[in-house]
Amino acid sequence: MSKSHIKIKKHIDQLNFDLKRGFVQFITIHLISQTPRYTHEIKEEVLNITNGAFDIDRNNLYKKLRQLEKDGFLKSYLKPSSHGADRKYYAITPFGRKLHKGMYQLLIPVMASLHKKLKHK
Repeated sequence: MSKSHIKIKKHIDQLNFDLKRGFVQFITIHLISQTPRYTHEIKEEVLNITNGAFDIDRNNLYKKLRQLEKDGFLKSYLKPSSHGADRKYYAITPFGRKLHKGMYQLLIPVMASLHKKLKHK
């Protein structure tokens, strides 16, 4: 691989990393704001929404969920499962709804504007 290809790949990989990091926090809060969810559901829904482009590492998702819970945006509870061990569900708190609203108000207009402007070029 040439040096120029390596440089391009490096920058694309960094963009992908940055996009995933911000996207995971937003989409996690957004999905949980609709209904309480457990980790596997979140992971599968993100794959579905992104057509497989963003496969969230389960350990990173657990870390993100624990941090959001620690910060008071989410609360968790165990729910029995017919497929084995109890599942840990995450629900949004009133404080988390404020975060979701702020994130939504920031991201949605930016993404819509970006999509519109890039589509016409």
